[in-house]
Amino acid sequence: MAQSLKHIEGEEAVHYVSARKMRGVAKPKMQPPLTPMIDVTFQLLLYFLLTMTFRQAEGQIPGTLPEKGIVNVSRPEDLRDPIRIRLWPQGEDNKSASYEMGNFRYVEPENLFQALLQQQTQLGSRDIPVTIEPKPNVRWTFVVEAFNQAVRAKFENIGFVTED
Repeated sequence: MAQSLKHIEGEEAVHYVSARKMRGVAKPKMQPPLTPMIDVTFQLLLYFLLTMTFRQAEGQIPGTLPEKGIVNVSRPEDLRDPIRIRLWPQGEDNKSASYEMGNFRYVEPENLFQALLQQQTQLGSRDIPVTIEPKPNVRWTFVVEAFNQAVRAKFENIGFVTED
């Protein structure tokens, strides 16, 4: 009770003062220091910017398909008959494909690779053109797989043919 009694100046009587008035100004709210958090944020940003590498995404093959009717012959070797790989859609919703090379059809990419190696040893050169001709509705993943098998067989002149 001694805390709630206050002497008011000019008066000799002691009056009651509520506890709310005794508190005075409200205490400031607790707030975490923001400066260290901002410093850490900028350090992380700087770290990621400095360690980032700018390079082409994996699995992307740079190139464009030729326009219809245009043939680009740059070397006399290109006039040789190419090894032709035709891709045919298979199964429900074209979820698989078969690879046709010559008179043979292969379902597995590994078999296509073995056939390409055999062609390479028969012809004796890696410069022989290989053309990949996907039929309509063949999924792109199978076209890339055919390309990968030709690269794996170490052919150097690989191209794509569009259907007329």
